[in-house]
Amino acid sequence: MSKPVPVFSLLDEDDRDQLKAAIAAAYDRAGTTTRHERVAAALEASDAEGEDTGGLVNGELLKLPPFDDLIGIDPSVYRQIEAAVNGGKQHLMFYGPPGTGKTTLARRVAGVLNGRKWVLITGSADWSSQDIIGGYQPLANGTVKFFPGVLLQNFDRPLVIDELNRCDIDKVIGPLFTVLSGQATTLPYRTVVAEAESPQYQILPEWKENPAIHEFAPGTAWRLIATINSVDKASLYQMSYALSRRFGWIYVDAPRNPAGFVRSYVEKVLKEEAAPSAGTPPLAAIWDAVNLVRTIGPAPVIDAIKAIRIMEPEADLLGPPVGDLKTAYLDAFDLFFLPILDGILRHEAEGIINAVIGALALPPESIEAIGLSRRLLSVAI
Repeated sequence: MSKPVPVFSLLDEDDRDQLKAAIAAAYDRAGTTTRHERVAAALEASDAEGEDTGGLVNGELLKLPPFDDLIGIDPSVYRQIEAAVNGGKQHLMFYGPPGTGKTTLARRVAGVLNGRKWVLITGSADWSSQDIIGGYQPLANGTVKFFPGVLLQNFDRPLVIDELNRCDIDKVIGPLFTVLSGQATTLPYRTVVAEAESPQYQILPEWKENPAIHEFAPGTAWRLIATINSVDKASLYQMSYALSRRFGWIYVDAPRNPAGFVRSYVEKVLKEEAAPSAGTPPLAAIWDAVNLVRTIGPAPVIDAIKAIRIMEPEADLLGPPVGDLKTAYLDAFDLFFLPILDGILRHEAEGIINAVIGALALPPESIEAIGLSRRLLSVAI
């Protein structure tokens, strides 16, 4: 049987004392650390990773040569990052299909801009403004106190938010809207909770040498660097136009030449000499067919290559598949492509089936082809 939930108005001292007693009793029963203590411990651990390795100095223009290990990133991405940062755009948004390297790019850019002093968090539908900006939290002695969220705790460095659109963006970082517009914003929290005349916390839009105790001022290195999957944005929370225009938006697309990507990966990562070939690597042909239905980046392809190499260590990934290698390709397809294709249309599934059968030279009436068809049609609508 459920118990009634007590309600406290906090209009008089007796009521506040009852609330304090209730909070203290709850902490005694729980016997666990507070959320703030857990967050602080995690941040302390991240700071302990190592000393700062440097970054851009004030006034220095960003020069961003391509990262050699990020194969398939279009040169326009690097140009646009440079143009946005050097043009004064403080906040960056990387968006595009899944698996294109947006998170890796965001991390690398944060490192180039500010050495090792940056923090990464991943968006969640459970987030509230308290998680990111801050809010009142109860203490073990029955009192409450304002604790800054992860953003204000790291107001001196870039904050990388991966998959930002998985949270209710305007609600979570809404209090920053005024700040992003260049104005200070006042939070509904007092420095001394019990004193009605106590100043409320403020977030300043610019760095200040000696901020007051109730002021949060960003450091010169602070900026938001976020990622959004374009596949998810229509079905998950949206960012308002007013907020989105505070960011420089950089589209990170899938490689334009899947066959060239597979060959480059074999040469640069696997360190294997790729013999000149006019044919399309089987994995690239499959990737092309999938991209016609649902564009994906290189990440699932790289995972597929690794899995195929585990199953067939001597596999020629650029030539026609023979023997057990065909089965390895089908297993890799089931592992890394099939889950991404859930919800495609039936005629789209049939197009991919035909492409895979052709790429692997499977007899249409073979057990392998029939099984592939059944599995793909099962995820189609």
